[in-house]
Amino acid sequence: MLAKRTTMDPLRASPLPPLRASEWALKLGGQLEGPDHELHLACTLTGGSEGGISFISNPRYRSAWALSKASVVLCDPKDQAPKEFKGSVLRVANSYAAWADVLASGQKQVAWATGRPSGVHPSVHIAPGVVMAEDVQVGAGTVLNPGVVLYPGTVVGEHCLIHANVVLGADGFGFVPPYQDLAHWTKIPHLGSVRIGNNVELGAGTCVDRAVVGITLIDDGCKLDNLCQIGHNVRIGKHCVLAGQVGVAGSTVLEDYVVVGGQVGIAGHLTIGQGSRIGAQSGVGKSLGPRSEVLGSPAMESREFRRLFVAQKAKQG
Repeated sequence: MLAKRTTMDPLRASPLPPLRASEWALKLGGQLEGPDHELHLACTLTGGSEGGISFISNPRYRSAWALSKASVVLCDPKDQAPKEFKGSVLRVANSYAAWADVLASGQKQVAWATGRPSGVHPSVHIAPGVVMAEDVQVGAGTVLNPGVVLYPGTVVGEHCLIHANVVLGADGFGFVPPYQDLAHWTKIPHLGSVRIGNNVELGAGTCVDRAVVGITLIDDGCKLDNLCQIGHNVRIGKHCVLAGQVGVAGSTVLEDYVVVGGQVGIAGHLTIGQGSRIGAQSGVGKSLGPRSEVLGSPAMESREFRRLFVAQKAKQG
């Protein structure tokens, strides 16, 4: 008898065809250690989900592994599970490549709509050239300008302004590097989706990538300028402002009321604290606490940046 399934956390998980952990071990040529859970979700390692399978390929995430609620974690042969982890371990030759195989099992054919999808409110303005998948949802009063593309699973809230050629829900940029006898880069399937809150404005040409699993989130009241790139599994909190050509790499979190200047690059897996301000053309490579103000590349505290700038000018005479 299969175990009762848990409710999926949409932030952290996406559905898979149900299989036992032992069945995955057979498919992946791996070794299962621990209970033979039924798995019906692919989930993030951080947080995780019961009934979910995740992976670890970088030791910097061992603390997340220790606290994860995932039922099974894929790992490399020599990895030792943290004693705090309560789930099972599936040892495989390459955990990242195995993760790609797991995700591939949950892929579905894209179904593009030929008319107004049922999840689009009647008051939504749809300009010529808008393309939507059949299962998208768009809230009342939202405007979709020419060339907007909404991939499967995308949710856009009420009273949003989506400018021309915005793309919501295309695959994120993820590949398994060549390994052993495999001479090419292997694509990581993306099963997640994009969720846009209420009263959000997205500038022309901005792209928000779908999550690997779970969702990429832009919360209520955010304003993004033209040509911003938001990577997979990024979460942008309420009322953030991003100027043109900002790039945010995968799985980074911007807390509420963050302001980002033009052409800023923010590395992946970081947290930018509430109310922080990042000056134009800065390169952010580490997490920032609440109400930080930084400039430069690499980004540093703004007062320190200005002090160094003045000192350099004085030295130049």
